[in-house]
Amino acid sequence: MKDTNNSQPKRKMASFFTALYKLLDSASERIENFCRDYFLKPFSWLFSRVDPLSYTIEGTVFKKILQVSIYPIFMAATFVIGFKLVEDGFTVRTFFGNIVMFLIFGAIFAPLERLIPFSRKWLKDDETTTDIMLFFGGKFWGDYISGPLKLATISIAVQEISPEIGQSIWPTSLHLVVQVLILLSVKDFFRYWYHRWMHESEFMWRWHSVHHSSTRLYWFNGTRSHPLEGLISSFLWAIPLAFVQAPVEIVFVTGLLGRTIGRFQHTNMDLILGPFDYIFSSPKNHRYHHSKNIEEGNSNYGGDVIFWDILFGTFYLPKGKQPSDEIGIGDLPNFPKTFVGLMLAPFNYGNIKKKARQPVEEEKVVAGSTV
Repeated sequence: MKDTNNSQPKRKMASFFTALYKLLDSASERIENFCRDYFLKPFSWLFSRVDPLSYTIEGTVFKKILQVSIYPIFMAATFVIGFKLVEDGFTVRTFFGNIVMFLIFGAIFAPLERLIPFSRKWLKDDETTTDIMLFFGGKFWGDYISGPLKLATISIAVQEISPEIGQSIWPTSLHLVVQVLILLSVKDFFRYWYHRWMHESEFMWRWHSVHHSSTRLYWFNGTRSHPLEGLISSFLWAIPLAFVQAPVEIVFVTGLLGRTIGRFQHTNMDLILGPFDYIFSSPKNHRYHHSKNIEEGNSNYGGDVIFWDILFGTFYLPKGKQPSDEIGIGDLPNFPKTFVGLMLAPFNYGNIKKKARQPVEEEKVVAGSTV
């Protein structure tokens, strides 16, 4: 009797939070649908005007030129624009130029994804409003919580590590582009192991699964992630940056290049990258990383470069095969879709898994009863 009395308040509390969750999730869905129908639809209609042209250029030399040239052009442009923005140090011009640059990149990427799409199914923009809300949620987190923590970590590290050590290590005599590629590789070494840990640890996966919940890849949803996912990474990446003492222009352009790589990593453009597929984390090898097939998905962890995967045996890019456009979390078809649902998913992960297993268990019961 005593156990029953104690369990009643727990059941009431559970019922209350379940009802609250459903209310918030429903409200979030209505807001996202409203924003999609009344704010994003005009842009979708405008970009869809490119679709007939995409069929016209199919199989032409013009399409092949686009597929081969777009990636190196944007990568080279990032170097040129980046060093130009920071030629007088990090200024207000640098800050706003950085924003304008990626607004322009986005305005170019969006129609190009309609012109040479890898998957026409991914052109459907039913997740865009959710991704925008996740972006601004992550922006708030980065500016007011994660950013200050990262800054504090760097400050402490600099105090404990003599700046002369880092300055004596950093190869300032090398060409600026080479310095950027070195810093990109060093930074991504730590990112590789953190990313791999998020896949191999179920506790970490509950946070990272938000990123993998998308059923399409396009230039903007590389930013889809839970704000708390970046908390540990802020510490992991701050330490090497503080230690190597790279010049500010190198740090800035490296960050800029990483963002360009991230846009391409998730792009729906059907590109031909050749050797770049074995150097950078490219669209093709990253599509395998988002596969519903866990054997394919637990691969290609590099965020910027891919040679750490090659070195540590997690690279996956079979010859003569194309990645599937069926992506997402294969064993959790009931994973939340709304902004609120995704924000609460790591805290509700056990229930999500339990509900995903129920249909399978019911099928086993039915199959057993018919034998």
